[in-house]
Amino acid sequence: MTTEASQQLIAGTESKIVAAFGMTHTPGLGNLLSLPPAGQVKNILSGFDEARRLLARAQPDIILALVNDHFDMSSMDNMPAFSVSVADQHYGPPAHLEDWIQLERAPIAGHREYARTILEMGIAAGFDITRWGSAELVHNVLLPMRFLRPERDIPVVPIFTNCFVPPCPTLSRCFDLGQMLGQVIAERPEKVAIIASGGISHWPPFVNETEEPLNEFEQRMLEAQRAGPGGMTKDPKLSRMIAEREMEMAATRDDLINVDWDRRVLNALAQGDKETLLGMSYEDIYHDAGNGGYEMALWVMMMGALNCVPGRTLFYEPVKEWMGGVSVLSYDNTLAAN
Repeated sequence: MTTEASQQLIAGTESKIVAAFGMTHTPGLGNLLSLPPAGQVKNILSGFDEARRLLARAQPDIILALVNDHFDMSSMDNMPAFSVSVADQHYGPPAHLEDWIQLERAPIAGHREYARTILEMGIAAGFDITRWGSAELVHNVLLPMRFLRPERDIPVVPIFTNCFVPPCPTLSRCFDLGQMLGQVIAERPEKVAIIASGGISHWPPFVNETEEPLNEFEQRMLEAQRAGPGGMTKDPKLSRMIAEREMEMAATRDDLINVDWDRRVLNALAQGDKETLLGMSYEDIYHDAGNGGYEMALWVMMMGALNCVPGRTLFYEPVKEWMGGVSVLSYDNTLAAN
């Protein structure tokens, strides 16, 4: 897409989008900043500093958080494809994640009216979006807020997508929902920042119910996933077991980041290459980018809201100690033309 065409689109549907970021939310950004090489950490924190300045300069009235559900809102046995929290206040993190994320549990402002508009316009457009009340937020929203807006003083509307329990919404459907969000943004008066949080390639200790659990840990993980909200508190030792398992995986495996895939997908996003991205299936991504790789559907949704305008990668680091590619993609180069 040419720069001129991008500017025309921004001047139309996206005229109220003042900032947009895709970023990973690996829990390593919480209590494991001391593990990776100092050069990688410096590059990551420098990139987050730039994104934080860009967000502050944009002065949005509201943040649309495009995130996945880590079984904190729903369960493996009752997981909606799409959902939105219609509430004026959310909370997070759960007590058992405070040390992990390095944040204390606190209220976070929502925006009931804006969320209701998304629900109403989404249903009218043929998207069967589930309505939640107050959201329980974890690293999906809180780590982006920690680095991009630590004051947490901008209302957040969380929009959840099922990225873990097949069958997941196709990337085409996520893109289309993003286009619908662009229509909501165009019709409402608020200035909006979009943060798509998740990805890139990573293999967290999630258990796919179609695969037989191999040991006691995986069986307990599966039970917690099926229990959904409260599942982790019913098994209070599981959080520590997950952290230990991740440390073991990071230390003993070298196949938990697909750098080539990460760079290819980031390049496609930066170029607004819809064809490449929508051509990927869940099975393709699961194989090439791990059981956490489908969170890139959220970045594709953001691309839909932005009508495929180009962006730029602020940084990319494959962090072995966190078992994943870490990156921030910004659209300030396009949005600044508005």
